[in-house]
Amino acid sequence: MINYFDAAENTLRGRGYLDSALKNLERRRERIIAHGGPSGYPSPDFSKPYASTSAVNDTLAECLELAEVVREIKATEEKIQEIDAVISQLGEAERDIIRLWYVEGKSKDEIAAAVNYASTRSIYDLRNTAVAEFALRYFGAVALPSV
Repeated sequence: MINYFDAAENTLRGRGYLDSALKNLERRRERIIAHGGPSGYPSPDFSKPYASTSAVNDTLAECLELAEVVREIKATEEKIQEIDAVISQLGEAERDIIRLWYVEGKSKDEIAAAVNYASTRSIYDLRNTAVAEFALRYFGAVALPSV
């Protein structure tokens, strides 16, 4: 049986890394585009009425790699939007704690100061409430605790 609280935490932890993953993917896309294009205008060799197999294979491999990176970028953007849409449905305190704890990776003391709580113990209570609410909104009724 799935522990939906843990699954929600894993989803939220992953959200914290998706922004940097997106930047890395975009850099990969730019590298492929920059290095995959022709580096100059070669003189045509009219003695050969064909393109070399290795040139065709290299170009095809670069096109396939670019297409895969573009798919990965799209999937990452969609996942960020999906998670952020659920986070936006939470109350302000819950949104803040989720953003600070999971997305920004702040320390417990920094979180307590940011949300004006005196102790980090109450931060854990607020975090537990926020994650439980996120789990319900993200996974639906199956995340309800069974009695």
